[in-house]
Amino acid sequence: MEYISDDAIEDHVQIETIERVPTIGNEVEIDNPPDWQRITDEDIVNLITPQWPENNIQLQLNPVIEIARIEDVQGPAFQIARIPNEPGVEIPEPPSFLDPLYGDRGRIVFEPPENIDDNARPPDILEIIRNIDSEEEDTNEEVEPVNENAVAEPVAAPADVEANVGAAPAVIIIDDESSGAGEIQEEPDPEEIEMAKKKFKLDVKPNEKTKSDDEDDDLDVGRLCPICMDYWSNSGEHRLCSLRCGHLFGHSCVLKWLQVACSSGNRRCPQCNKKATVKDIRIIYATNVQVIDTVEIDVLKKQLLEMTSEKNRIEMELTKCQLRQRMYEDQISGLVKTIKDLEKQKSDMSNRINDTMSNMVIKKFRLERSLDICKDGGCRVLDYNPWYGCLAVSQKSGNALFSGYGVKKIIADKFQTMQFVLLHNQAIRDIAFHPLQQALLLSVSFDKTAKLMDIQNNLVVHGYPVDGQVWSCCWSGDNPNIFHAGTQNGSIMQFDIRQTAGAVDTLESPGDRSPVVSLASVPPNSAGGIIRGGFLATHLNTCYAYEQWNSVYVPKQMFLDGPFVSIRYDEKNNHALISSRPNARQPHARHVVLSIEKGNEEAILCNIVHTFHAGNSQKLLSRPCHINVDNDTLIAAHQESTSTIPLWSISNGRQIHNIPVSDPVLDMVSFNVNNNCFLATLSAKKLRLYNYGQVS
Repeated sequence: MEYISDDAIEDHVQIETIERVPTIGNEVEIDNPPDWQRITDEDIVNLITPQWPENNIQLQLNPVIEIARIEDVQGPAFQIARIPNEPGVEIPEPPSFLDPLYGDRGRIVFEPPENIDDNARPPDILEIIRNIDSEEEDTNEEVEPVNENAVAEPVAAPADVEANVGAAPAVIIIDDESSGAGEIQEEPDPEEIEMAKKKFKLDVKPNEKTKSDDEDDDLDVGRLCPICMDYWSNSGEHRLCSLRCGHLFGHSCVLKWLQVACSSGNRRCPQCNKKATVKDIRIIYATNVQVIDTVEIDVLKKQLLEMTSEKNRIEMELTKCQLRQRMYEDQISGLVKTIKDLEKQKSDMSNRINDTMSNMVIKKFRLERSLDICKDGGCRVLDYNPWYGCLAVSQKSGNALFSGYGVKKIIADKFQTMQFVLLHNQAIRDIAFHPLQQALLLSVSFDKTAKLMDIQNNLVVHGYPVDGQVWSCCWSGDNPNIFHAGTQNGSIMQFDIRQTAGAVDTLESPGDRSPVVSLASVPPNSAGGIIRGGFLATHLNTCYAYEQWNSVYVPKQMFLDGPFVSIRYDEKNNHALISSRPNARQPHARHVVLSIEKGNEEAILCNIVHTFHAGNSQKLLSRPCHINVDNDTLIAAHQESTSTIPLWSISNGRQIHNIPVSDPVLDMVSFNVNNNCFLATLSAKKLRLYNYGQVS
C-alpha cells in the first residue's frame, strides 16, 4: 500500500494497489461492493487539491481513494477511483448480488449488457480517470461508460456513520479488449494531472513468466553452461567447473574449448577473454549453484548398458540353445528310427533263434565229479596245465608235523588226485603256470615270498623274497622270463627268473596304495590297446593296464567303477573280464566284459561289450572265468545271493544256464580234455567238475 506524497492529500487520501485478476470474456468481478457515487470533473480537481474545513477540525471519516489498476500487454491500463458517500446515509447491500458462500464479504459477478449506451453514465460508478501509463495519449479521450443497469443504484449513507475502513477493497475487472471511452464533460488542468500522475506509483506484478524470462532466470541462478547453453551437472563429463577467472562452465565444454577451439598459444576464457590453460580448470562442489543431478541418470544408463549386454548375451545363448535343440531333435529322430529298425531285427532274430533252438540239441553243464581236497579247509586258487592235463589246487597241509600250505595235482581225465607239495608257511593267494615252460608253476603267499615249482618232479625250483604280503601274480605277456607280484601296499614287484637275487624293479600305481587283488597277462595284439603286450592290474579301487616302453612298464588307467574283485583276460576274443562289488551307485555285483582300445599316454579306452549283474552281495573275492564252447563264449561267475553259478552268453548277452552250488565258490577255471569241455569250481574244501554236454 502506498500513499500520495502531497501534504494536503496525505491525511485524507489513501492509495492502494490492486493486482490484476485474469478475466474471461467481459465479466466484471467486485469483491465486497462498496457504496458508489457519481463523481464529476470538479470533484476530480477537488481530489487533487483538497479543501480543508473552515473550522480546521480533522474529519473523523477520512475519504479513501482506492486505485484499481488493470494490466494487459495489449491494452492500456485504467484507474478507477472510489470515494464513500456522504456520511449519515445508510446504503444497504443489494441482496440479489450477494454470494451466500462468502457471507459479509459477498462477491458480485455480472456481465455488462451487449448494447452499451454511449451517452449513459452509471449513477453509482466512479468516473474512469484516464490511462496514466501512456504520456502521449490524448487528454480529450473519452472513457467508455458502463451500463447503469448492470449495477444496483446505491443509497447515500448517513453523515454520522463512520466509514467501513476494515472492509476488503473492491476489485473491478474490465475486459482488456473493450473499446471506446466515456465522454468527459470538463477537462481538468493538464499540469495538475501530470503532477498527480508523477505522484502515483503502481506496483506492477506480472502473473506469468515468458520463456525468455525462464532462460534469464536459468542464467541468473547458474544452471546453464554458457558454451553449449545446456544444463550442467554435479557428476559426469558435463559437471560444474570454473577457470581461474571464476567463470563457470561444463567440464567437457571448457576442456574442448581450450584443447580444440583455441590454439596452443592463445587459450583464453570464452567469456572474459583472459588467459587460461587446462590446468586452470577446477571442479566446483557448489551448494548455491543449481545443477542438474545426473547421478541417478548415470546409474540408470550404466544399468541400461549392463541390461542390454546381458540381454544380448542371453539372446546369443538362446540362439545357440535353439540350434542345439534342432540338432538334438534331428539326432533323436535318427535314433528313434534306428531303434525301430533294431527292434525289428531283434524280433526277426528271436524268431529265427527260437526256430533254431527247437531243432537243436540242448547242452548244459552237469556235475561230473566232486572231490574232497581238504577236510580242514584252506583251498583258495587253482589253475590248469594243458600240457600235462592236470589241475593244480592250493590247499592247507593235512600233516600236523609239516604245517603250511602247498599245491596238490589232479589228473583231469581220470579225476585222480596226486601228491601234495608243501610250498609256503601261510596261505597261498595265487598260482600261474608258465606260458612256455610246461612244468613251471608260480605261486605267491602271505608269507612274503614268491616261489617257482616243477610239478613234474614235485620240487621247488627257487624262492624270491617280496617286500610285503603278496596278493596276486602273473607272467608278463611280452617277456616269458618276467613275472609280477602284487603286494598289499599297492606296489607291483617285477622279477626275472634269470636273476635269482630278488626283484629287478618296483612298479608304483599313481594315487592308489590299496592291495593289488588280481593280475592278468596280456599277449601282444596289434589290434588292441596293448600292442606290445603286458599285463592288467586291479587294486581295490582302481584298474591299470601296463605296457613296456623303453624297458619300463608304464601304467595307463582304465576308468571303471570299483571296488574290484578280480580280472581275467581271454586270448581267443581279446576280451577282459573285470568283476566288481556293489557300491553306492551300483547296488549289484557286476561282471564287465570289455575290449581294450588305444588311448593316450595316461589312460586307455575300454569298450564295454556286456555288463552282467550277479546279485546285491559279494563278500568273498570270488574269481569268474571264460568258457569257450562251440561257437560262443560263456561267462561263469558265482552269485552269493542265490548260491548259483549263472552262465551268460557273450554273443547275445543273455543268461542261458544256471548251476546250483552248495558251497561258496572261490575260484573256477575251464579246460578241454578229449574234446570235452569241463568247468572246475573250487570251494574251501571241495573241487567240483562239470561236463558240458547234451542233456538226456
